[in-house]
Amino acid sequence: MMCPLMLKLQFAFSLKVLDTVEDKGLEAVGSTCPLLEELRVFPADPYDQDIHHGVTESGFVAVSRGCRKLLYVLYFCRQMTNAAVATIVQNCPDFTHFRLCIMNPGQPDYLTNEPLDEAFGAVVKTCTKLQRLSVSGLLTDLTFEYIGKYAKNLETLSVAFAGSSDWGMQCVLGGCPKLRKLEIRDCPFGNAALLSGLEKYESMRSLWMSACNVTLNGCRLLATGMPRLNVEVMKEDESNELADKVYVYRSVAGPRRDAPPFVLTL
Repeated sequence: MMCPLMLKLQFAFSLKVLDTVEDKGLEAVGSTCPLLEELRVFPADPYDQDIHHGVTESGFVAVSRGCRKLLYVLYFCRQMTNAAVATIVQNCPDFTHFRLCIMNPGQPDYLTNEPLDEAFGAVVKTCTKLQRLSVSGLLTDLTFEYIGKYAKNLETLSVAFAGSSDWGMQCVLGGCPKLRKLEIRDCPFGNAALLSGLEKYESMRSLWMSACNVTLNGCRLLATGMPRLNVEVMKEDESNELADKVYVYRSVAGPRRDAPPFVLTL
C-alpha cells in the first residue's frame, strides 16, 4: 500500500530531502513521482566521511529512471561513477541545472579509479539546454574542453578542486558564448587563464576565483587592459604575491565605495 507521503509526492514538482533518505528512499521517489522536475538532496552531516551513510549513484540513477521530466538537480553524495552519470543524463536529457557535489575533493570514479571527465562530458553533450553546471570529483582539463565545446547555453559554472592547467579555464572562456557567471576555487588556474578572458568579461556578470594561482600582478594587468571592469583583490598575506581571492565584475556605477579595508580595488 502506498504511504501518504508518496501519494503527495506523486503530484509534486519539487522535492528537497536530506541524504538520510538513503538510496531506498530515492528508489521510492523514482517509482512514484513521474512528474518530478526538481530534486535537491542535502547532506545531513557534511563532515561525516563514512561512505556507507547518505546516498550513492544508485539512488540518483533510480530517480532518473522514474522521473524523466527532471530539469533541476542538486545532489550531494560521497561517490559517483562515469557510467552512472551517463545513464542519468540519457534518462533525463532536458536538464537545465545539473549540480553534482561529491563531498570528498578530488574523488575519482570509485569503481575504475579514473577521472570523472567522461561523466561531465556526457552531461554537456546530452543536455543541450543546460544553463547551470557545478562540477566536482577528480577532473582534468578534458572536462573543461568538453564544456567549452558542447555547453553552448551554459550561463553559470561552479568549479572546485579541478583542472590540470590554465588550458582548462581557457577552454571555458573561449567556448561558452552565453557564460555569465564563473565561480572557481582551489584550482591550478593562474594568470594566463585569467587574462585569456579579456574580451569575455565584458559580457559576463562576474568572475570569482579563490585559492588559485593568480597573482596580484596578473590582476593589475587585467585591470589595465579592461578599465571598465571592477577588479577586486583580497589578500591574507601581504608578503605573498598570490591573490587569495579575486572578484571581477562590471558595473555602470564604477568601483564600489563601501569596500572593507582588506579589499584592494584595482
